[in-house]
Amino acid sequence: MITAVSIFILLLTAALALTVTLPKVTTVSGASVMAFAIFTQGVLVHAAGKGSAGTKTLAALTLLLWLFLLAAYVGSVRDGSFKERHWDDPLGRFAIGTWVAGTSSALTAAHVNFPELHAVLVPLGILNAGLLIFYLFAASLAAGEIAARRLHFKLNGIILLTVVAIQSVCLMLHELFGTTEYMMYRVLVLLGLLFYLAGLTLLILRYRRRDWKLTDDWPETNCTLHGSIAITGAAALKSFVFPDGVLLGIWIFTLLMLLLVEGMEIVRAVLRIRKYGWVRRIGVYAPAQWSRLFTLGMFYFFTQQAQRIFPQDASSTLSVLREWILYGGAWIIIFLISIETLLWMLRFQKRSSAHREQET
Repeated sequence: MITAVSIFILLLTAALALTVTLPKVTTVSGASVMAFAIFTQGVLVHAAGKGSAGTKTLAALTLLLWLFLLAAYVGSVRDGSFKERHWDDPLGRFAIGTWVAGTSSALTAAHVNFPELHAVLVPLGILNAGLLIFYLFAASLAAGEIAARRLHFKLNGIILLTVVAIQSVCLMLHELFGTTEYMMYRVLVLLGLLFYLAGLTLLILRYRRRDWKLTDDWPETNCTLHGSIAITGAAALKSFVFPDGVLLGIWIFTLLMLLLVEGMEIVRAVLRIRKYGWVRRIGVYAPAQWSRLFTLGMFYFFTQQAQRIFPQDASSTLSVLREWILYGGAWIIIFLISIETLLWMLRFQKRSSAHREQET
């Protein structure tokens, strides 16, 4: 019954995309699906348990959000706005990676909580693997355009969405097919790690220049500096690509990168408040902030799943630190995702009011 309902909803989504004019959404809006999905897999599963009413509800809502965005993106192809909105900007084109990672995360969360949907989710997962191939091709074209147009000074963490997309597909395939495709997981993890090293090198070269300001030239997407290595660690952990000692090293590196990047973000927030005030630059909705929620959630998920790589002595420093992160991190993520959802609702209400005023 639930499989039939799922197929009907997919067909309805396709019909809406082809016949109804849906609201315009930004390319990076796929990060909202990523954030809610990893919140479900990490915080809610840890707090309420896999398959609980809360995790099932949020997993279902995440799927519905994914379907809405899917319809909106397909609709942009139908009305001819896809190229202008999602393709022409070579740097912005990297944000298509949120579509791949959002799909992977939504399907993974759905399979964890609704294993009876396996027959529906497997073909969707295969299609998403095809989307990954298309995305990597698009990203390679974008990289060539950035080099040709000398846009390297605009580079930011958005380029590391290639890593997030690759490793999200690895996690998705592992959830859907289990451990039978070990070589494929190894290829994906190592490919993602290669992309991370290349992207990190480019960003170091970009930010070693002195002609940038923390207030205006450090975008929210730089959080992928730690999010992309966190998802790499999670993918390697789940698929047993690296030994536990290497995985622990990746976890420590991820933690240090998180502290560095988020520390800079705190300083940036203080500087922006002084320069622009609370309302203009801090208390506003930004779709890219969903990426930060995803990266924090992914580090939480990596930490939660990584119990085997930590010292068995419960009193060891690393084990105690892990427990602190699992307890305190959950409340931080809950607070941040609540704030971002509230800001989104306020923006939606404001736009709806403005639209009604125009009609009258």
